[in-house]
Amino acid sequence: MKRLLYIIVLALCSLNLGADELVKQRIKAMQKEVPMEYNQEVQKYISRYLKAPGMISDVRGRAQYYFPIIEKILEKNGIPQELKYLTLVESKLNPKVVSPRGAAGLWQFMPASGKAFGMQRTAYVDDRLDTYRSTEAACKLLKRLYGMYGDWAIVIAAYNCGSGTIRGAIKAAGGKKNFWAIYPYLPKQTRVYMPIFVAYNYVLEYADEYNIPVATISNMPVESDTVHTTRRYTMQQISRITGTPVETVRLLNPQYLQGVTPAGRDNIICLPAGKAAKFRSPKAQENIDETEEDE
Repeated sequence: MKRLLYIIVLALCSLNLGADELVKQRIKAMQKEVPMEYNQEVQKYISRYLKAPGMISDVRGRAQYYFPIIEKILEKNGIPQELKYLTLVESKLNPKVVSPRGAAGLWQFMPASGKAFGMQRTAYVDDRLDTYRSTEAACKLLKRLYGMYGDWAIVIAAYNCGSGTIRGAIKAAGGKKNFWAIYPYLPKQTRVYMPIFVAYNYVLEYADEYNIPVATISNMPVESDTVHTTRRYTMQQISRITGTPVETVRLLNPQYLQGVTPAGRDNIICLPAGKAAKFRSPKAQENIDETEEDE
């Protein structure tokens, strides 16, 4: 309620504020657990994203599906909700993005770090592309980093450059554990990481104010459901028994690299809301058995 009143006051006062001051006050209103500071570096990225409304519109469309999933997992793990925006910095909410160094998924885990956090990677499955498993792994990493530094802004920087680099920057800054204190001692890529994070927070939070619409993403539902299985199913089988377009099944389950759930492991299958019950029904299982010969 306090935050809502604060935003209303800002709206009433906006005609008397310069553009920079208005953005500064809005960012102040956004702050919860993660410290967000307004400066010219932040403004530079805000301006850049506002000049790319198509990209922001697309991200808003993806966020309708991915953010509710991510938010529930962050809440369960006691992680501030603002950190969902790390997925925008890392992947623009596209789980199929692979960096030149081999990082993949919404949270851009490297193969080694993915394995360290229990994510399987074979010719058939890459859990780094799994929204649920990769977000759980990200929460473990974020909680570990917060235990080391006790400051969410530094945690965000450490997520980008690693704890070793952060330790060196803190030492160079005279032991100060504050992002802007260690800022001059960070790698260039990490120095822009926090401003980009703040800019994404701002632009997504105030997108309606800038008349940036929510894009409709082809074959992507707004609400989702899941089932767990240890059986082998093809995406075509899942499509037929749930009445879901196969393109949607593939889009929601990019972790299955060959279009099939491997037998003998706990597989998470993502489906549009309401389809999980249909998949679990005895009749559906009979249909699966009948169609296995066709695959």
